[in-house]
Amino acid sequence: MFNNIPTADFSAFGAPVQKLIELNTATFTKAFELQKATAEKQIAKAQADFKALSEIKDVEALTAFVAVKSEEAKANLEALQTEVQASAENTKAYFAEVQAILTENKDAVAPAAKKAAAKKTA
Repeated sequence: MFNNIPTADFSAFGAPVQKLIELNTATFTKAFELQKATAEKQIAKAQADFKALSEIKDVEALTAFVAVKSEEAKANLEALQTEVQASAENTKAYFAEVQAILTENKDAVAPAAKKAAAKKTA
């Protein structure tokens, strides 16, 4: 069954695979670091908000606190929209780079595979 499969020189696959590994490592490391920083920032903010809330003694202070938090929520939503747009652009750039690596190396890999197939049939 496997005797009909042509042998191939797989050495041409090493370079693009290594580039993809490096690209993925860099991309995912950056994403995880950003997520970690965001989580740490949110934890610190929540702790500060709970502390501030626990120190409120009257209705006026509570009203002021809620007003400030409402404005912060609006600003956070705008920042989130900007981050989502940046993330979409980063994803688009990532896939463009993957496509470039694959396209760049297609020409190097295809002749090697054809050469190996020609040897097998000869």
